[in-house]
Amino acid sequence: MKIKNYKCFSLTKKEKFTPEEFIKGRLERVDYVLKFFKTLKSDDLNIYISNLNNKFSEVIGNYDFNIDAFNWDLIREDLTILPNFPDFEKLVFLFVCKTLDLPEDYVNEQGEIESLYFNLRKAAERTSYYLVRTLVDIYGKEEGTEIYKQIAPMIIREYRSKDETEKPEDPKTVTILDSNKKSIEAWCKVGLADLTSCIIDDYKVVYRFDSCLTPEALKEFNDPDIAYLSSCYLADIPEFNEGRIIHLRRTQTLHHAKFCDEFYWNNYVYPDAEQPYLEFAEKMGKDS
Repeated sequence: MKIKNYKCFSLTKKEKFTPEEFIKGRLERVDYVLKFFKTLKSDDLNIYISNLNNKFSEVIGNYDFNIDAFNWDLIREDLTILPNFPDFEKLVFLFVCKTLDLPEDYVNEQGEIESLYFNLRKAAERTSYYLVRTLVDIYGKEEGTEIYKQIAPMIIREYRSKDETEKPEDPKTVTILDSNKKSIEAWCKVGLADLTSCIIDDYKVVYRFDSCLTPEALKEFNDPDIAYLSSCYLADIPEFNEGRIIHLRRTQTLHHAKFCDEFYWNNYVYPDAEQPYLEFAEKMGKDS
């Protein structure tokens, strides 16, 4: 086994990104939720959007941004529901721009710019948070949570249908080592987390996250159940691992506990591998 600690958590590290692409991605995520909500509660779509409208309006306040700064033909090319509700579509757009703290004079021709990575996390996680929180506000916690739990697998399959990554002929040749190196480099570059990794062998690795920007982005809501549901939950349902060579499983997350344990393994080499004990994850990398 090889254990290593990384102190990377930062609220001030920056990342280059293209605002138009980011905005498109956020609107698509909202559109997916609306589309799948409609399949479950078609008669309530207007009620849901009306409540979302109120929620986003309250957050945005008097903020404004030039909506013509972006190519809306491109942004809307995969949207199915949002364009039918232009007022709400604009509110989501304004929320993302405000949370990103975009320069007032930015236009899409400028292309890639630099921003606090924490702002990108807030824009992504909080958009999803309001989608789930509004379901709970309308239907109550039990039913609202259940509705989102039915929507979540549909979201994953929608994203998976667009994944064109080629798979190797022999999945057993895929080791954890390369993806581990790339993941940690990416996480440390943007200040995502303080973490410890333990490479168990070529096909298994477990991480302990002692801090992470995802729960940090939602911490001020003091609403851990909905924060978890709107962010990390997607990776904790069976559909997330469908069709994947490298599988993920967690016992707990930082939304509810002092650390998050993430276990990745090649499921072709170790079918349904056993999760390392929480006590092991908690102690690894700490001086005895």
